[in-house]
Formats: sequence, structure tokens, C-alpha cells
Amino acid sequence: MSMTFKQIRSATAVLTFGGVRFLIDPWFADKGAFPPIPIAKTKGRASPMTDLPVSVEEILAGVDAVVVTHLHFDHFDSTAAEAIPKDMPLFGQDEIDAEELRKMGFSDVRILRDEGVVFKGVTLYRTACLHGQPGRIAELYDPLPMRGEVAGVVFVSPNEPKKFYLAADTIWFEGVRAAIECHRPEVIALNAAEASCENYGRIIMGIEDIEAVHRAAPEATLIATHMDAVGHAELSRAGLRRFIVENHYEKTLLVPEDGEVLSL
Repeated sequence: MSMTFKQIRSATAVLTFGGVRFLIDPWFADKGAFPPIPIAKTKGRASPMTDLPVSVEEILAGVDAVVVTHLHFDHFDSTAAEAIPKDMPLFGQDEIDAEELRKMGFSDVRILRDEGVVFKGVTLYRTACLHGQPGRIAELYDPLPMRGEVAGVVFVSPNEPKKFYLAADTIWFEGVRAAIECHRPEVIALNAAEASCENYGRIIMGIEDIEAVHRAAPEATLIATHMDAVGHAELSRAGLRRFIVENHYEKTLLVPEDGEVLSL
């Protein structure tokens, strides 16, 4: 089979893997639909900062299932909930998120599991995430109120020679290291915009996290996603590309534009 990764916008992507098409973290809102994030270090930037590169109809065409790593506004919004067919298979990180998805009217909600769950010949393994600073997750999310829990996913298929690891909203920590050591993925997608909060720090990966992943998986192809779309991002594609050139990461780290398809 031919694995492809189509960058849509922010964390939204379409992964074709083992002949199955997975829509990841659909965020379909119009540009600027969400007001600036009050606790962001960067001020005054509404989200999303860009329009979708293609129509919602084109994004959904041929999709077999949706993977929802968590229910934050930029990973699954009301616009996506209205557009996605209610009988579409959806994978949630746990029973709590699954119940919320059912309340939205979805009838085929499945749960990601550490031991793996099989869909059309592809096995999806849940992996751990740390969506913020160690020991401070409740401090950040409880007042909002939002859940701090997130799931990454490793995709494995007998029809694909390579394994794909969606690290999701996390910084580098032992859970990411464990996922790499356990599954040995050859392709790793990193949410790498270094979204940060005032008086707190980053809540997803930045350059130092990317470097840590590269050290742990030096032969893997890394994909930087979740770029140039959320108001609290501090690392841009342009900044990351400068880092790539300066450190000779051209063959290791890919930074797709919105709408671009990577053949992997």
C-alpha cells in the first residue's frame, strides 16, 4: 500500500494507511471563528488563523473513520460535528470523550486502547500524551474548564511496511519515549507549533521536543503538523524551516503546507 499524509490545517489531516482513510482531529471552523486565547503569550490572534485549503466536502470524500485525539476546540469543533455523517466510525481516547461524541449524535463511537483496536485490517494503539508541563496539567485546564487528557495513536498494518505514530498534543516526556521504544515507528507526526500559555510554558512540542524525538528515533521521518493556525502558537513553519536548514534536517523533518500531500 502507499501511505500518504495530507496536511489540512492545524492538527487536521487525512492519513491513508493500509488502504484505509483516517480523518484526524477535524477542525472545520471558518478563519477567525474563535476569539484570541486570553492566557496566550501571543496577544490578539483569533483562531484559526487561516482558511481551510479545500472544502469540507473534499476533506470528507472517501474517509473511512475519524480519529479524535481529544475534544479541545481546535481538534473537534461544532462545525465538524455537524458536517461529519452521524454513522461515521469515530475513535475517541476514552469512555469520557466517547460519551460526549455520542451526545452529539454519533452512533458508531469506538475507544482507542493501549493493547490496540482493529479497524479494516489496521490496528490502532493508544499512546500517552502530556499536554502541558509535568505536575501542572490540572492547574492549567481545570479552571477553563477543559480536560487535559489526550491520546496519541500508532497505526500498524500488515499491508504497510512502515508504522505511523501520531504523537498528538504532547510535549516530549517518558510516554513519548516509551511509545517510540515499544512500536519503533518509521514515520512520526508531531504537533509542533509550540503553543504556549502565559506564566505556564508550552503545551505542545517546540524545537527542543523535536530534537528529543529525533534523538530517540534517528532513522524516522518526522512530520511537523499543527502549524500556523492557533493564536497561542510561538513556532511558525518559517522559523522551523530556518532551524531545519541550520541543522541539516532536510531529509529528516518535513513541514507540509496546508493542502500538501506527503507520500511516505
